[in-house]
Amino acid sequence: MSALMFECPSTRHLVETGIEIDYSRLRKVQPVTVHMFCPRCKRPHQWKLSEGLIRDNQPVLTPWSATRVYA
Repeated sequence: MSALMFECPSTRHLVETGIEIDYSRLRKVQPVTVHMFCPRCKRPHQWKLSEGLIRDNQPVLTPWSATRVYA
């Protein structure tokens, strides 16, 4: 499982959502909007799932794409 993260539009810092998901399951999720209170800027935000980044047990973050094929 990988951590789903988003970038705070105010601070540009990454925000962890607490959502753990793998690529195969993420590809099956319908387009949704994630609503979350941002711990970085202390304001609510909403992001489209397609704006998310995946942390792959590596320090590198991978932009997620519904059209990309993941192994």
